[in-house]
Amino acid sequence: MPFATTRATLSRQWALLRQLPSRSPGVTSAELVWRLRDVGFNVSKRTVERDLNELSLIFPLERNDKSIPFGWHWSASAMGEPRGNFDLLDYLRGDPQQPRQGTGLELQAWVSDQLARQLREVPLSANMQLTALHHGHRLRATVEDGWTLRWWVLGQGEAVVVEQPEALRDEIHKTLSNAAARYLT
Repeated sequence: MPFATTRATLSRQWALLRQLPSRSPGVTSAELVWRLRDVGFNVSKRTVERDLNELSLIFPLERNDKSIPFGWHWSASAMGEPRGNFDLLDYLRGDPQQPRQGTGLELQAWVSDQLARQLREVPLSANMQLTALHHGHRLRATVEDGWTLRWWVLGQGEAVVVEQPEALRDEIHKTLSNAAARYLT
């Protein structure tokens, strides 16, 4: 159950980040509650506020304090250059704290049908391929190797199983095994 709870929280927070506009005045917590309900997350305004405060410690988010209710938006420093929309995946791929690994990592994984639907809307890479299986889909994509990939994989919980590369599969297995062991004590 803890994996399901963590996965639900990460999925909700990912959806929340996707709802934020790229500039001020931003969108209010109350409006974000309704937007999240539209995409399947029934949460309170307080939960949204807590999520925004936590996420602002990791991502370049700003709260517009000029008027009440406050509006949340992506920081202008996250845009690189002025654009109409902020692309979270582009931001994560371009994180200066994450070292570049040449042409990328060839990822192969099993993904659930629900995750495959989400990936069709927001692909991991330009060369991403999804192949239908009897249960789920096979995902193949060239992705940047780093903490964001691991964060994404772990955040999907049981909806993804890394098949290749073997080193990443072993690392994810070790992380999940160690986490599960902590719940058994």
